[in-house]
Amino acid sequence: MGISLAPVGEGFSALRALRILRVLRVISVAPSLRRVVEGFVTALPGMGSVFVLMAIIFYIGAVIATKLFAADFPQWFGTLGQSGYTLFQIMTLESWSMGIVRPVMETFPWAWAFFLPFIMITTFAVVNLLVGLIVNSMQDAHQAEAIASTDAYRDDVIARLGEMEENLALLCDRQGIGDARKRD
Repeated sequence: MGISLAPVGEGFSALRALRILRVLRVISVAPSLRRVVEGFVTALPGMGSVFVLMAIIFYIGAVIATKLFAADFPQWFGTLGQSGYTLFQIMTLESWSMGIVRPVMETFPWAWAFFLPFIMITTFAVVNLLVGLIVNSMQDAHQAEAIASTDAYRDDVIARLGEMEENLALLCDRQGIGDARKRD
């Protein structure tokens, strides 16, 4: 609000767009959405490990692709950066077949032996690791919530049983039943 009152205007006007972040309040209102966000946040450390693994795979693939294909396809594999970007495009399966791999295979018919394993490793194996981490974290968050609910229910039942025992003891004392038991 203070930014909107400031006379400077242009430099801070972009910060006004951050008001859209108010939508994030929905996360605190919807329990199921909160569980999803908690699962995602708890999965971040594991995802970091997967990203490091993916970076290593991309680096190795970029070095190999640059050495194999740079001379004939410098627009895609001329440098490590270009190779990395092209391999990312291949991993996402965005026009990988007709746009990149088939033209490369016209010059190098064996290129499929490089691209197919790369796709299988990155697209299917590594991305499924990320999905698995997030799902596992969400299940853990759900299980923790269920355990907390069960614990609260158990504590409530124990408290009610304690009250019932106290009431029963008072009733027995009033009726004189407790004394007869003590004598036997």
